Amino acid sequence: MSAPPFDRLLSPGRIGTMAVRNRIVMSPMETMYGTAEGLPSDRTVAYFTARAEGGVGLITVGATGIDPLHPETPGGLQIGTDAAVAAHRRLVEAVHDHGARIQPQVVHAGPDGLGPEMHGVTSLGPSVIPSYLTGRPSAEATKEQIAGILDQFRAAAVRVREAGYDGLELHAAHGYMFLGSFLAPQRNRRGDRYRGTSVEGRVRVVLEALAAIRGEVGSDFPITLRISGYERVAAGRPVHDTAAIAPLLVQGGVDAFHVSGGVIDRLVTGMVNAADAGDGLNVGAAAAVKEAVDVPVIAVGRLHDPILAEAVLADGRADFVAMGRPLLADPDLPRRLAHGEPERVRRCISCENCIDTLEEKLATECAVNPFTGHELDRVAPVAVLSRRVVVVGAGPAGLETARLADAAGHDVVLLERTGRLGGALVAASAVHPENRPYLEWLAAEVERSGVAVRLDCAATPDVVADLAPDAVVVATGGAVVYPAIAGDDLGHVSRGLDPDQVAAGRRVVVVGGRLAAVEYAEMLAARGRLVALLEPGPEIAPEFGLKRRTEHFDRIDRLGITVHVDCAVEEITTGSVRYTPAHGTSRALPADAVVLAGTVVPDLAVADAVVARVPAAAVHTVGDAILGPGLIRGATATAAQVVQTIGEGRP
Repeated sequence: MSAPPFDRLLSPGRIGTMAVRNRIVMSPMETMYGTAEGLPSDRTVAYFTARAEGGVGLITVGATGIDPLHPETPGGLQIGTDAAVAAHRRLVEAVHDHGARIQPQVVHAGPDGLGPEMHGVTSLGPSVIPSYLTGRPSAEATKEQIAGILDQFRAAAVRVREAGYDGLELHAAHGYMFLGSFLAPQRNRRGDRYRGTSVEGRVRVVLEALAAIRGEVGSDFPITLRISGYERVAAGRPVHDTAAIAPLLVQGGVDAFHVSGGVIDRLVTGMVNAADAGDGLNVGAAAAVKEAVDVPVIAVGRLHDPILAEAVLADGRADFVAMGRPLLADPDLPRRLAHGEPERVRRCISCENCIDTLEEKLATECAVNPFTGHELDRVAPVAVLSRRVVVVGAGPAGLETARLADAAGHDVVLLERTGRLGGALVAASAVHPENRPYLEWLAAEVERSGVAVRLDCAATPDVVADLAPDAVVVATGGAVVYPAIAGDDLGHVSRGLDPDQVAAGRRVVVVGGRLAAVEYAEMLAARGRLVALLEPGPEIAPEFGLKRRTEHFDRIDRLGITVHVDCAVEEITTGSVRYTPAHGTSRALPADAVVLAGTVVPDLAVADAVVARVPAAAVHTVGDAILGPGLIRGATATAAQVVQTIGEGRP
């Protein structure tokens, strides 16, 4: 079956005077890769260069501040000083070398900056409103302070042009930062000419910012405006309000609209949407704006599937599509479409790891692409000396190791004791369907590679030794340890989380709250079971950050699952589980079936046996076998690190 054409996605486009080689725009995303001074670092340049080389038409750099004293995030970029221009010019030139266009998203953090915390200055907003991030209230900006910020927009626009950028995007979306908070009725409580109770009042400061910028860069410099079509909160701006102000903004100098949705919150819930939100969720708002103006409109928001993105353009709902997380997962997405290989696109799995790592590491990383943000230190290796590499286990860590080692030029043999590829990712795909495209992609990439795959082959030390390996990579997964509970030998008690072996009975108690147990419980509840989740520890799904975990909380709530943490599970009987909830007393929970989820711990038994039998080989361990519950992100990261080590000839 031939690949579908992507004629519209791949056709040239134009925003004002800017010619763009295709209709794929890289969304502005915070990475926190910048220097302490807020300048593009070597890491920043390498990250964007990889996307330019991958064929994207236009890159929009994430929020780039106009006032260094009001950063939105640590490690965020700024172009608020003349000294910043040279660093930005270096970034622009690197992207231009690969044929892409690039523009910064120009912002003043307004009420939502970290100025009070980092520099001791007072944040400014339309009203006295709390920061979404810290809760600290802003001051209501005076007319003189507004004028000063407009002067900063003027100066920043000049620097943007001096740096060689092809245009700029002005951020007025999501009800936050300076311009967006003025546009948001729920945050703008002013009573003067900027008042939040009228369209004219809310839009005034945005029009003044446009006029200030146009006064410096002229009419031929492209300006895109990022705006929320529908804010999705009580008292927020509806779609028709956005469509109504769009012509005013075009008159004010906007060359294109980038239509997003939702408003900011601590977990960017309404901006970076989970799989439950559906696909293409801002397309209707983008179409409403397009129907009101004659300038290009960019649609954004869960347009992960290129076929859907192509359809949005074919239906005339938008002129460009913006992709964020899809280009974290696969920077070569545009190039793969152009080469007629859409099946080789590595799809985003909506795991929210990119958001969680911003919180955990102050840097964006991608679970399925271990090179995102590591374009410099995890270079896709080319073998100095081709080696015989035996990979034991065909779960995500083993498959990723095998394909990377083969691509590096090694002679790779992959051993899997079962009759299929995927390991624990098979079950994970059953309970989180967004994992399935990644599983299928991994298997297909290994199949088209030079890896010699041996299924139904137990990797005993003798079998491994007979292959005479130079290096062995053990990817056999972690061991699952189950609690000892009185009554755990009863017939209605099962161990493990096999979605193909669903517990019988209407009332099911799942003991253990790791991520896989939570997803298993959700699957049962979606099939009509009454599910209770008992976790002896203090938290469920501790493997993930708060954003993904909160999405599970929401799903648990909708499905009616009951959850207890810090509880003691004492006994299983034929019809109940006796437990003591936190701060409570012992009681019986009715149960037709009980599932012991267990805990995943590292398992070095296979690696130790191979070391003893094949002492001349370099033996490495990846994924859950070394990490315990490392998830996909741990599998891919350790695989990339080990293959780089092998390629460099290190033990």
